[in-house]
Amino acid sequence: MFRLDILLERWAELYTPLSHTKDGCKSFFRIGMIDAQSYFMRNFSSMGGACMAYATHVDAEINKQNTKALSYRHVIYFLIKQPAGTLATNQVTDEMGPTEARFQTDDMVQDLLAVLFTMKSVANGKNLPSDLPVDSDVRQFLSEFASDPAYREGLRGLQLEEAHWGTLPPVLNGWQICGLTIEQIVPRLLCVNQERYV
Repeated sequence: MFRLDILLERWAELYTPLSHTKDGCKSFFRIGMIDAQSYFMRNFSSMGGACMAYATHVDAEINKQNTKALSYRHVIYFLIKQPAGTLATNQVTDEMGPTEARFQTDDMVQDLLAVLFTMKSVANGKNLPSDLPVDSDVRQFLSEFASDPAYREGLRGLQLEEAHWGTLPPVLNGWQICGLTIEQIVPRLLCVNQERYV
């Protein structure tokens, strides 16, 4: 079964700005929603660096163009704590911290999309470029997931060309958030599965 969250967690381990589980620190989380009441939002403010959160709530509908398919929306958040405020009175200086943090989240989104485009290309039968400037761990990650039959099918369904993202208002002590939404088209179960009934 295709699980984008498993693929994302492995990517977060290899991606230097996140370095998930390096030195025992987590930077990848599975959450319900980004809201002030969630356990994640109440407790993540003690983190020092960037992190990534995958929303586990299900958002799906029957595809309008093809009723034999379902459209799922995956929501991924990138969070970066902006630098602490200064005593500067210059408005331009004060605005640079949040601005830089927002652009860093945008860079992270684009880095993830570049990896997903590469993996989808391999899943569609293209070879991993031999001159791809990545180390052996990243190369193994790219080919491992793209060659797994369940992930290959799942990667093919990602509508990366229609991905959209944007920053959200800062939360809790200046954490800047960028939300990324990716649609995935999957075949719809059209027959009753007798194994699921008494």
